[in-house]
Amino acid sequence: MSDLVGRRFPDGSYTVTPEENARLCDLVDAPPLRDGYAHPIYAHLATHVGKGITFTEFTEIVGAPLDAGYLFAGGTLEWFEPILVGREYVVRGGITSVEHREGRRTGRFDVVTTTIDLIDTVTDHSVVRSIEGTIVPRREAA
Repeated sequence: MSDLVGRRFPDGSYTVTPEENARLCDLVDAPPLRDGYAHPIYAHLATHVGKGITFTEFTEIVGAPLDAGYLFAGGTLEWFEPILVGREYVVRGGITSVEHREGRRTGRFDVVTTTIDLIDTVTDHSVVRSIEGTIVPRREAA
């Protein structure tokens, strides 16, 4: 599993359309945003929806079956600049750490941490970073 550290995902992309942003803001009853700014929840949505792999592909990379019982291990979002409506972003990242652990009830598992950046295609700046862990249960061989 340590050979996974540094593994890059294929680049993806995401653009928040004006219609999508307006619909989301209406659904969550958001206060008015500055003109051209996307709702901050797109920090999470864009980095997940836009990254270059599916969850099924992630399970193949980490070498555990889709039904292994994956869990969200927590995460953080860092904002460096506002996300802009209508701007195309590159979604880039990969696996930044793997910790092997063992629980009394859970048995062996790994915590796989990924770091995903939302990069402005005009300025080449990272505007958002999502860092999160995924618990990957490791079944014992029969």
